[in-house]
Amino acid sequence: MLAGCTATDGGHGEARPERTGTGASGLTSPVPTSAQTGQAGTATPTPRFRADPARVPTTRAAALDLARAVAAGPDSYGPGYERRSPYESDPADWPVLGTDCIWRQEKQPDDVLAAFTRYSRLPASGGRGEVRLAATVTVHRTTAQADLEIAETLEQALRCPDQQLRETERISGLNSIGSGYGMNGDLSVDDTLMEMGSYLDPALGNGPTQYYWNQVRLGPVTLAVAVQGGRGIAQIDLLTTQARAVGEMKSMVRTRLGGQK
Repeated sequence: MLAGCTATDGGHGEARPERTGTGASGLTSPVPTSAQTGQAGTATPTPRFRADPARVPTTRAAALDLARAVAAGPDSYGPGYERRSPYESDPADWPVLGTDCIWRQEKQPDDVLAAFTRYSRLPASGGRGEVRLAATVTVHRTTAQADLEIAETLEQALRCPDQQLRETERISGLNSIGSGYGMNGDLSVDDTLMEMGSYLDPALGNGPTQYYWNQVRLGPVTLAVAVQGGRGIAQIDLLTTQARAVGEMKSMVRTRLGGQK
């Protein structure tokens, strides 16, 4: 498992989760090497993202169009994946983690132009449990505000390692690691973070299953894919599926916002 730590960030002038370092396991990243490099053991850096200001959304309507175009669906994960119900989130919703470590939906903050999620699943079969996935795209008004979202996400795992998602769904034992561009194998995005823990929903059977959250930032846009469940499925397979979807969304953001590919 991976551990987070805190440090002082000059950009915000306050304590915030550090985006460098390794966890207790000694791993520098939980993402498979094949998802980060062009070939095993050989890093393939992508030019630092620079968006075309003329293409960056400045209205809620334009930002939501971008989010809808980019958010991963079943086809992004591979054969057998299908839509969950509901399939898409209400664009007006904004999830907030309370001081009691329970997630609630609140009014979208002013700094967010759009936040949109698509929900998918891989049905249980052949002795393997169901996998649930959620792909979220958030478009902020500024890069600094998107940067702060990443920092707050890291802080949440430190503050609430056990969290209530919905009435019957919980995640526990969260650990996280984050890296800026050029650190810990991050050679494609401005920021990246990964959370790992246990997911519990009685509907999936007895006992906890796997939970992974991978979030990246390109300029004012953050992209995330959550993976829940998958009893009997190898960790590397779930992480590879997750990395594939995140990579697809990154590519679309670079193309649509005119950044370097």
